[in-house]
Amino acid sequence: MRGVYVFPPPEATPDQPLPDAGPFLRAFSGTEEPSTAMQRAAVQLIGLWREVFDDGRQVRDEVHELLALMTFGIDRETAAHVRAITPAADAPENPSSYGQMVSWLAWKYLLLALRQDQPEQRARDDAECVNHIEAFDQLVADVRAGRVRLPQQATDVWPPKTIRP
Repeated sequence: MRGVYVFPPPEATPDQPLPDAGPFLRAFSGTEEPSTAMQRAAVQLIGLWREVFDDGRQVRDEVHELLALMTFGIDRETAAHVRAITPAADAPENPSSYGQMVSWLAWKYLLLALRQDQPEQRARDDAECVNHIEAFDQLVADVRAGRVRLPQQATDVWPPKTIRP
């Protein structure tokens, strides 16, 4: 699976607002067809995270490479979305990239879907998914308003974190 991956130019433009969790969740659930490069990459993340869930510690290196690749693609699109935003001079940088936040959203959504019939897991998965959605949406609002900067690429912070809990 190793090789050279070529991405087309970003399709996002600065006049398009950075998406919050809503469009991703609608794409994950199938209620909305993925219409952007970000959404298409996010839906692919669901399949990759499913392999992680199924294989556990035995997951192939290629799956980790593809997770990183999809995250990279989302971060690349993110840069095009936020190009026209001028963060405040004192705006802190978020510890995790937007792509990492989308990837974690896919993971939390998948866990909730796969374990919905397990009462002992359901409440925890539901709470963690809701908490991540709220943190994700707050991050997007802060970035749009110039209160927070996003790193240009994925960081070593895992699981992803935001400035605000």
